[in-house]
Amino acid sequence: MNKLFFLFIISGILFSCNESDDNNEPKNELTIIGNWKLIDWYDDIPKDINKDGQKSTDLFSQWDGCKKQSTLILSNDNSGKIVYNGNINNPKCPSGFETNDFFTTEHWEFDRTNQLFTLIGDDYEDVYEIIELTSEFLILKGSGFFTCCNSEISYYTGGYLKFERQ
Repeated sequence: MNKLFFLFIISGILFSCNESDDNNEPKNELTIIGNWKLIDWYDDIPKDINKDGQKSTDLFSQWDGCKKQSTLILSNDNSGKIVYNGNINNPKCPSGFETNDFFTTEHWEFDRTNQLFTLIGDDYEDVYEIIELTSEFLILKGSGFFTCCNSEISYYTGGYLKFERQ
């Protein structure tokens, strides 16, 4: 009986030592920095963003904006750009815009604690909730920086943007 009790005590000490060692090791934290290809845009509520009379939660299939075929590049210095991967002479892009041309983003910040992605302009802050961040995917709630500004190239600035790490 004493031997079993002794083995129980020793194994408890070994397991507690291993747990404390694990807590001292740096965790492999996921980073938002990198290249993210836009693969989906959707919403919980069906919308008719292309005004064809058909509402759908799949906004990506309805959208023909210039930034649809793009990669979001977030750099270590908190700068960013949206690189166009589509065809030359896309009527939804600015005149003369070609494959590999890019839009610069505003300075950005990543609040890991609150899972927020923020673009900071001269006189505004656009805050997006990070719904998912894994080694493969990034999902942001809100789409303004990708779909905003010109009614000729965008329609609706809500929903969810899904990116795949490149």
